[in-house]
Order: sequence, then C-alpha cells, then structure tokens
Amino acid sequence: GSYDDEAHVQREVAERLGRHIASLPLPPNPRVLEIGCGTGFLTSALQVEIGGDWTVTDLSPDMVARCREVLKHAPGVNYLAMDGEHPCFTDGSRFDLICSSLAFQWFEDLSGSIARLGGLLAPGGHLAMATMADGSFGEWHAAYRACGLSAAVPDYPSTAALDVMTPAGMTADIGD
Repeated sequence: GSYDDEAHVQREVAERLGRHIASLPLPPNPRVLEIGCGTGFLTSALQVEIGGDWTVTDLSPDMVARCREVLKHAPGVNYLAMDGEHPCFTDGSRFDLICSSLAFQWFEDLSGSIARLGGLLAPGGHLAMATMADGSFGEWHAAYRACGLSAAVPDYPSTAALDVMTPAGMTADIGD
C-alpha cells in the first residue's frame, strides 16, 4: 500500500522511458504489451500520450490490481497477471510495442526472455525496456567491499552484453 511513497527512482525511470517511447515511430492506436506494470508508473506516463490497446501485466496479481486501481479503469487497458519471461500468448498475438520499466533485472533467463518477447513483435515493432546494468548499486557494492563482505545484489549485464542479446534481424539502441 505504501510502495508508491518510496519508489522515487522507479517513478523517474518510468517517466524517462515513457518520454523515449513517445518519440518512437509508433502506428496510430498501437497494440502495447507492458511487462512488470507494478503500480502503473510507466502506464500512467505513456498510455494517454500514445493511446492504443494495452495489455498491462505483472507477475504479482496484487500489483496488477493496484495498477488497475491507480489507472481507474482507463479505456483501452486490459490487465493480466503473467510471468513476463514466459508470455502466455498462443493466439498469434503481435504487438507494436512491448515495454517494461525495471522488471527485466528479475528475469532468470534474460537473453531467452528477450528472444521470446521479440517473437511477439509485429513487423516494425519496438521492444523498449529500462533495466539494471553493470555498475548499478556501485555505492552498495563498495560499502560491502569496504567491510570485507559480498553484496547480495546480482551482477547485472554490461551494455555490451545487452547488445549481444538483441535477436537476429533486430536492432538495439542501448543507452544510459
């Protein structure tokens, strides 16, 4: 219930990603799949701006319910509890945009997940995500090292490693 009060970084990242996505050449009324909606930061930052038909998902049914509550049943938005690593679309669904803000760092098989999600893109579609990368939590790691301890934070991939995960036939624009 108090997540939004403390999630300042998550909100900022979602807003920045939303501005980037809004600059993409999307078709009118795009079909959008959001992975890891949380309480709705990215959806709120973008849904009114680009419109379209949204499928908003999260692994947590509670987060999906909270997102629905925050968006107050926005038109064109459908909600689904789903594991973003293993999307449940078997009907040939294709999306013009698949987006995610700070969810991919939780994936066990990031490369495989990117490939699976890339397979759901319509021709000319975009996969836009913000995730943790090498160097994230640098101060945290340094503080632990200074104490002779190992931080319980995973090692995130470098931007070069993320670039290598780009499926064949697709291009990547990886920035900071």
